[in-house]
Amino acid sequence: MKKLIALLLALAMVLALAACGNSGSSTGAGTSAEGGDKPAQIEKIRIYVPTSGKYDDIDAVMEKVNEITREKIAVEVEFVPFQFGQWFGQYSLFLSGTEDVDILVNYGGFLNAYSQGACYDLTDLIQQYGQDIIAMEGDYLKGGVIDGRQYALPIYAVYSWNMGIIYRQDVVEELGLQDQVAAVKTIEDWEPILAAVKEAKPDMTPFVTSSGSTAPNFQYGTWDDLGNKYGVLMNGGETSEVVNLFETEEYARLCNVMHDWNVKGYSSKDIQTQTDGFTVLTQSDAAFCTLGQVDFNTPFYQSTTIGKPINVVQLAPAVGRTYNNVTYIVMSNTKHPEAAMKFLNLWFSDIEVGNLIKYGIEGTHYQVNADGMAEYLPGQDANSCTYHIGASISNVNSIRWNTENPDYAQLLIDSNTNSPKSVALGFAFNTENVTNEITQLDNVCAKYQIGLESGAMDPATALPEFIQALKDAGIEKVIAEKQAQLDAFLGK
Repeated sequence: MKKLIALLLALAMVLALAACGNSGSSTGAGTSAEGGDKPAQIEKIRIYVPTSGKYDDIDAVMEKVNEITREKIAVEVEFVPFQFGQWFGQYSLFLSGTEDVDILVNYGGFLNAYSQGACYDLTDLIQQYGQDIIAMEGDYLKGGVIDGRQYALPIYAVYSWNMGIIYRQDVVEELGLQDQVAAVKTIEDWEPILAAVKEAKPDMTPFVTSSGSTAPNFQYGTWDDLGNKYGVLMNGGETSEVVNLFETEEYARLCNVMHDWNVKGYSSKDIQTQTDGFTVLTQSDAAFCTLGQVDFNTPFYQSTTIGKPINVVQLAPAVGRTYNNVTYIVMSNTKHPEAAMKFLNLWFSDIEVGNLIKYGIEGTHYQVNADGMAEYLPGQDANSCTYHIGASISNVNSIRWNTENPDYAQLLIDSNTNSPKSVALGFAFNTENVTNEITQLDNVCAKYQIGLESGAMDPATALPEFIQALKDAGIEKVIAEKQAQLDAFLGK
């Protein structure tokens, strides 16, 4: 925590020393952001954000935010919240340029926004007004870069992770398996643990898939999937050779292990059609473990979500990968690009602004408990509180909520900073030239992938059929296109 406080203070000093400047038309008067008595030109900007929370008191909260932004950067901001369903229904309209909005959040990547010309080129602006963002994000800012230009800002989130086994720690302790679990290095080493659970707990399925039949079992693998599974970099992106994942020894090995577990009864015979995933089944004591994405916070998050003690075995070291699932863009038709960039930088680095936007006004919408964690006021909850939109641009620029890991922020910074990074960090695959092939490949995967990765299909016969069907559908063309784009990205 001391390291985190020191980092935040350092970021604040950078912001205080940066010349904010005055640009755009005058829309009001206030204290000069550059100091002295000269009235500042106040620019007004608008940001659209999705939320599942409450925002009845958003005007009062925004006034508190603007008391800070007017003084520090001569900007007023208006947040326009949308419920998620409404947001996704109107997203295409937001990108059309007909809306009066300066900053937009993007879920599922920003390439759609870029292809429609909706993204303002932030390359120069971020150097002038975004030094706090640069200091924190570092190489991960590449997740918002296309052709060497910065078009989006990824939120600061978990960039480093790898595949791992997620399991019930209480069951391990009950059966006295701690030493055996501690010795596990590979997925094959896990088989004796499953055998012990199967024997001791016949009503508990030893292994289930993370998302049931709704997603492939290996969706979070030890490879860098470069945006989709049709051409990957093995070993987390150690080298830049794009290969067919489904032809690799690693994929065959995982499929063989899953099938072996299924034959031995460690997984359900209906695993290929089981819709419930690990979380639901574990909450009802029906499951022991799964495969999934594992990072520094997985044990805490899973334990809190499930309500039972959960631990992990990481099958490979965490690797930093491209993350652009949630990004912020400045709209290309904005009249206030400098003001937008100044605000994004302040929001990214100022914990007071971060707390206000995320939780509201302290003493009105939340309180800080004795442990320094935010929580609802006595008598309030998620339904009765009148403000809690939860919006954030960084997972370290606000205090933690009382259900979160109190050490999350510092652990996140340490993980992102110290983990090795894929050579393709920041690469974004443009599928425009292979759209038809990807559609055909998706159809092939729908037939084989869940069955093979859950262990329901025998890889001795199904895997060669799968590989040939992928080739017939054009996977080699997609891999060649991805390799060419990656080579260009890497300057080869």
